[in-house]
Amino acid sequence: MSDKKLIFFLNEYILYIEKVVNYAENTVSSYRRDLQSFIIFCEKIKVDDVLSVDEKVVRDFVSYLHRNGIGPKSIKRYLSSLRSFLNFLLKKKIIKKNFADGIRSPKVSKNLPEILQHSDIDLLANINSKKESFYKNKDLLVRDTAIFELFYSSGLRLSELSDIKFSNINFSEAILRITGKGNKTRVVPIGTKAISSINIWEDVRKKYNKCNNDFLFIGLNGNKMSPRNIQLRMNTLARASGVEQKLYPHKLRHTVATHLLESSGNIRAVQEFLGHENISTTQIYTHLDNQYLMTVYDKVHPRAKKTIKKD
Repeated sequence: MSDKKLIFFLNEYILYIEKVVNYAENTVSSYRRDLQSFIIFCEKIKVDDVLSVDEKVVRDFVSYLHRNGIGPKSIKRYLSSLRSFLNFLLKKKIIKKNFADGIRSPKVSKNLPEILQHSDIDLLANINSKKESFYKNKDLLVRDTAIFELFYSSGLRLSELSDIKFSNINFSEAILRITGKGNKTRVVPIGTKAISSINIWEDVRKKYNKCNNDFLFIGLNGNKMSPRNIQLRMNTLARASGVEQKLYPHKLRHTVATHLLESSGNIRAVQEFLGHENISTTQIYTHLDNQYLMTVYDKVHPRAKKTIKKD
């Protein structure tokens, strides 16, 4: 319905703070810019009705800002503008709850690695868009693409990927059995695109595997690829793809963890997927604020909720 459109109420709110509240011109402009950014985000996720704005939409907006390089202080300002806008709708009884209340800007450690944007993932995965000067031998491109797809699909550590053998992969069930830190074994899924890339690489690999090596990723000499070689090949893939930032395995692991947690909200599943012994490690790894993670944790863990005694 047109009377529930976000853009309609945004214009009404701007007129209200400008004419009724008499905010300064610069303040009104700041509110307008912040809220227009929110509406642009909502358009991207196909939300244009005020009644469809819930807590998940607000949290996804915060994550969207963070992924696009917006700092905590600026995100705090965006949230303040959104909170005021939703309070306006609440007082008019258009909505029943302000879903921006209680949501904070993420506190991010500067030491945490960056993540790749979805557009970077698309560039890396597109085997037909590579700069030819980097891949005169197309067999290397096939192999490097399979390495990338498996990293992003399964969130593996560098050492885990380097040690993978064909015998570790169950192609019919699309799962991979790996041995991680502390010699602990876990099973992770393999995405269809990773399976497809591995199958293509398997055919190419045969002409280099003169020693009948069972390791999945080998060099042109037939020997198992070292972790250092895999690191260098990922950097080559990034440069050939036109990705500006450096690509290293830890960044891919961090990226898939962040994308999984943002889309599912299931911290326990991400913890198991990454092979983290403690949930606190997952909390740091995904660089989301403690409040959000503990909210999710409370929902999935039967003994997580704390009772606070009132004086």
